[in-house]
Amino acid sequence: MQSGKIKHWNEDKGYGFIDVDNQNEDVFFHISKARLAMPITVGQSVYFNSARNDKNQLRATEVTSSSLSLEQDIPSYTPTNANRNSHHSTRNSNRSNQNSRPNKRSLGSTLFSLIAIIAVAFYFFGDLNSTLFADSIESTTVSQEVIDNTSQTTTAGITGDAQVDNTIALIQQGGPFPYPNKDGTTFYNREGRLPAQSQGYYREYTVPTPGVSHRGARRIVTGGNPPTVYYLTVDHYDSFQRLQVP
Repeated sequence: MQSGKIKHWNEDKGYGFIDVDNQNEDVFFHISKARLAMPITVGQSVYFNSARNDKNQLRATEVTSSSLSLEQDIPSYTPTNANRNSHHSTRNSNRSNQNSRPNKRSLGSTLFSLIAIIAVAFYFFGDLNSTLFADSIESTTVSQEVIDNTSQTTTAGITGDAQVDNTIALIQQGGPFPYPNKDGTTFYNREGRLPAQSQGYYREYTVPTPGVSHRGARRIVTGGNPPTVYYLTVDHYDSFQRLQVP
């Protein structure tokens, strides 16, 4: 089971992409695999299982808003015990004595399954809270470093947007970036909005949005290494504007 946030969603076509936690490659998902409340929104946290298709592309096999929805799909021991009860009932003539044993076993199996689910839930949420806490500290620390570094950097006022211009300055000086696990990763151009290039040509970087606690929808996508072209998207890759960066 994996977790992440919905990075892109096409309501008309019924498909989208998931920005996976601690993984550079996004995961495609179709509405037929989603068990989510409507409407589906960008930035929504989800849990999912995935597999690669015959083209080695990651596809979600199930998407839900709760990790327990996936965990509850684990078969319990009750059906086995029910078959065992039926088998014992057929073989033994003394039903009152023989049925008491399977009932005790069924109760024990149910309690065991319940305890196992509770233990898994505590483990998962404890680990999730620890990860979120650590990510929060890392993001706060890196963001402070970015503020400290960029406060002394005079940008050229390329766009007039302070966050966009500071992000361009960070790209040109090689960081540090507010999201080091995401910034600088490959942009796959799956939507086909940019000119076709070989894989690895495009890289994406987060442009902070004032008043938003998460990554938001703004990105700068660069082309070439070192970058020779810069594109700005403010709507999660639905449209791009080429920037004239010296």
